[in-house]
Formats: sequence, C-alpha cells, structure tokens
Amino acid sequence: MDKSSQTLLVVFIAIAAVSILMQAGFTVAMFLATRKAQKKIMTLADDVRLHALPAIISSRELIQDVTPKLKLITENLTATTATLRAKADQVGGLVNNVTERAQVQASRVDGMLKGTLDQLTNAVHAIEHGVAVPVRQVSGILNGLRAGMDVMMKKNPTNHLEPEEDLFV
Repeated sequence: MDKSSQTLLVVFIAIAAVSILMQAGFTVAMFLATRKAQKKIMTLADDVRLHALPAIISSRELIQDVTPKLKLITENLTATTATLRAKADQVGGLVNNVTERAQVQASRVDGMLKGTLDQLTNAVHAIEHGVAVPVRQVSGILNGLRAGMDVMMKKNPTNHLEPEEDLFV
C-alpha cells in the first residue's frame, strides 16, 4: 500500500473514531438528560400522588356519596311533577264544574228575574186597569152630575150663583 493510501486510511479511521466518540458523547449526554428528566418526572409523579391522588379519591367518594342522593332527588322531582299534574288536572276539573254550576245558577236567576219582572209588569197593568177604569167611571158620573146641575141652574132664574170650576177634569 502506498503512503497516500495509508494516510487516507489513517485519516478515515481517525474521522470514524472521532465520530464514534462524538456519538458516544451524544449518547451519554442524552442518557444524562433522560435521567435528569426521569428524576423530574418521578418527582412530579410523587407530587401528583401526594396532592392530586387524595383529591381524586375524595372526589370519587363525593361522587359515590352524591349519586344516590341525586337519584333520590330526581325520583322525588318526577313524583312531585306527576302529583302537580294530577292536582292541576283536578283543579281544572273543579274550576270547570264551578263554572258550569255558576252558569246554571246565573241562567236560573235570570229566569227568576225575568219571571218576576213579567209578573210585576202584569201587576202594574192590572192595578192601572183596576184604578183607571173606576176613576174614569167616577169622573164620567161626576161630569154627568155637573152637567145636570148646570142645566138645572140655568132653568132656575133666581139662582145667580156661578158654576164652580171643574175640579175633576
């Protein structure tokens, strides 16, 4: 082998050795960085276990404690809603019943008032007829008597009395 080939081979081997050493250095650096990150992660995991895990356990216990109560509240709300619907329907029926009865009573009172007013009108007509007819008859009789008196007074020349004013007309 000639000298230039040997030199090239030595240079190539040196470059290869340097690159292998650099790779080893990078690998060691990566190992150290990974180890450092692992320690930080472990510390963080321990902190999470210390602080977050009791909170998670407490939350789980709270959820387990609250779940039956929420179910009971939901069942009670459902039952209350059903009761309210039934009572609303019952009140609606009662209101309809009272309204119908009030309408029947109003019609009845209206009929009674109409009958009373009709009877009152008939009574007024009867009284009017019962009073007006005799008054007209008495007035007619009085007018006849007065006319007769006027005639008799005119036949009797000695009597100079003036006729009285018509009181009944």
